[in-house]
Parts: sequence; C-alpha cells; structure tokens
Amino acid sequence: MPAHHAATALSGELTMLSTGQQLKELSARLKSGDSLHLDLAKVNRADSAALSMLFELARQGAVQGKSFTLQNVPAPLISLARLYGADVLLDTLMEPTR
Repeated sequence: MPAHHAATALSGELTMLSTGQQLKELSARLKSGDSLHLDLAKVNRADSAALSMLFELARQGAVQGKSFTLQNVPAPLISLARLYGADVLLDTLMEPTR
C-alpha cells in the first residue's frame, strides 16, 4: 500500500460561515486515520477563518503524530497568509509540486 493517501477535495467557500462545521468534520477524519491531505484546487473563496482552520488541523495532526498536508493552495490564500506573516507556516504544509 502506498504511503501517500488520496487527498480530500474541498470546494466552494472556506469562510467564517463554513469553517466551523468543516473543522469538526476534518478533525474527526484526521483523528480516525493516520493522515489528512487536503486538495484546495476547487476552493473559490477563502478568508482568515480558512487559514485558522488549516493551522488548527496542522496543530491537531502534530499533537496526534499524524501527517497533514495541503495541495493546490489558491494564490489568494497564499497572499492572505503572507499578509498575516504566516506564509512560512503555510509553506511547511504544502506538498511540493511535481
């Protein structure tokens, strides 16, 4: 079995209105598996709540000793992380592009 698992695709908006429920669902998925890999290619809008959710999932993964990675992070989300000075942290979660 490959070490890399299929990514969970998120789509639509990752905003203050949606991240609370998504965090609960993704936290449960992380807890029940050995890793969580998110594909953000279909996310069309994200705000600071999205960054908060992603960093909280990364924290949970670290505490649980589980892998948490991101792929296809939209440029506006990277720019927002840069604005908050959190782009280096976001970079550590992103899978290298092939």
